[in-house]
Amino acid sequence: MRSKFDVLIVSDGGDVGELEAGLLAIGANQIKVLPIEQNILKALNDMPVDLMVLDVQKPTAKMFEQFELVSEYCPKPIICFSDERDSKVIEQSVKAGVAAYIVEGKDASRLKPIIDVAMLRFNACQAVKKELMQVKDKLSQRAVIEKAKGLLIEHRNMSEDQAYKTMRKMAMDQGKKISTIAHEICDVVAGLERSMSSV
Repeated sequence: MRSKFDVLIVSDGGDVGELEAGLLAIGANQIKVLPIEQNILKALNDMPVDLMVLDVQKPTAKMFEQFELVSEYCPKPIICFSDERDSKVIEQSVKAGVAAYIVEGKDASRLKPIIDVAMLRFNACQAVKKELMQVKDKLSQRAVIEKAKGLLIEHRNMSEDQAYKTMRKMAMDQGKKISTIAHEICDVVAGLERSMSSV
């Protein structure tokens, strides 16, 4: 955890004084408190933070819907302090991106290890998501290259090796990625097929 960090506390109206004091004691720099009914994404846009802390008596499905949007558009480590022990609520919180769900116990001595674990877990999840996106991107690039090769084989009577070498040469000559050339070939052939079918 960074020595200084900014926090957004989202509360359903309870006293957050003890929580604020504990966060300040372990290095929080700025702390903003937001009522649960407010627009969380807007608040994050106005004040970028390093950590979000939910302090709610009774988490609701509507609240978790908001945090699903936060996780999608503005992912942050999220810790939830609550009195609710229902396993379904805890499951909902995890799906919404909550890295640590704590029932009772907000004293300062517990806060630092809870925040450390939440931030490490968040960073690990973000790294896995990034890796998955890269794998999906590579698979999609490979698929379009294979499609373009097939089109060159079909329309230019090339062998698979010739088709690949042609695309690679075009990529080198134009200073583009081979996947970009593949997309262009697919677009050109699709355009030709459309114009032929409209004749």
